[in-house]
Amino acid sequence: MVEKCKYDLERKWGKDMLNRLNVYIEEMYPIIPRFIVSLLMVAVQYFGVIAFASTQPSYHFSWADLGVVYTVFAFLFLLRIADEFKDYEKDLINYPERALPSGRVFKKDLWVLGIVLFISMVIMNLILPQAISPFLLVIFYGFLMTVWFFQRDKIEPSLVLALITHNPVQLLLSYYVIHYVCNQYELPIWTWQNVCLALTLYIPALLWEVSRKIKAPEDENQYVTYSQVWGFKGSLQVILAVAAIGVLFALVLVYKQMGSFLLLFAYGGLVYAIIHYYKAPQGKNLKVAVPAYLMIHLVIFLVLVCFIYF
Repeated sequence: MVEKCKYDLERKWGKDMLNRLNVYIEEMYPIIPRFIVSLLMVAVQYFGVIAFASTQPSYHFSWADLGVVYTVFAFLFLLRIADEFKDYEKDLINYPERALPSGRVFKKDLWVLGIVLFISMVIMNLILPQAISPFLLVIFYGFLMTVWFFQRDKIEPSLVLALITHNPVQLLLSYYVIHYVCNQYELPIWTWQNVCLALTLYIPALLWEVSRKIKAPEDENQYVTYSQVWGFKGSLQVILAVAAIGVLFALVLVYKQMGSFLLLFAYGGLVYAIIHYYKAPQGKNLKVAVPAYLMIHLVIFLVLVCFIYF
């Protein structure tokens, strides 16, 4: 009888935890959209590497390719969870409606989820047919990010310093993917095309990080934003400048393609959205316009790369 009660309690606790995590995932890290983003990130680099290689090796699908996509997805998920713990005290004040500050998900739930993601990533990368060192490099840098590079008192108060130290993790993720592709097809890693590919992925990550922390003057609170650091107009100018650099790196690789003008067309759409937001920003944000632009930008670039290859 005692064993049955214990079993029922454990099952109920597990079911309740899954329900809480489901709430968290739906709000903070919707699986299908984020997996599609991870797939797109890997596909851009995968086909970019083999398309711009001098030998243009024939593409062959491997189940290990999905392991790389999963690693990117899971690592970005882990960074999201780590931010929940890092920003918990601030979120209690500025974003009390979020899943963790509101108590709709518990810290122990996120610990369990994080451990599952980490262990599954490690197992996956022990199986993948490439050296483990690129994966370990990404994990080590991710660890340094969670502990503020052991300089929390200096980095945390400075939004720009946090950006400089944390955002380059995308470059390491790109190195991880490019290393895998080059290993699969026996290609050189350090080519100027691969560097441009890495930067083509890095710029969107930088753009997203900056844009999500921009608010209209009337909407500002205690949460430090780039619009406080650079001013509202200045932060929007940074967005457009960074996006323009991203278009430049993409064009360096695909400018000979007839459809390359579509990259400029998409950038024009972003400019229009930014101007519209600047004129009437109250109660609005860039959490729809900028991600939409980034997806369009990467899809156009991927299509152009595929035209080169196929």
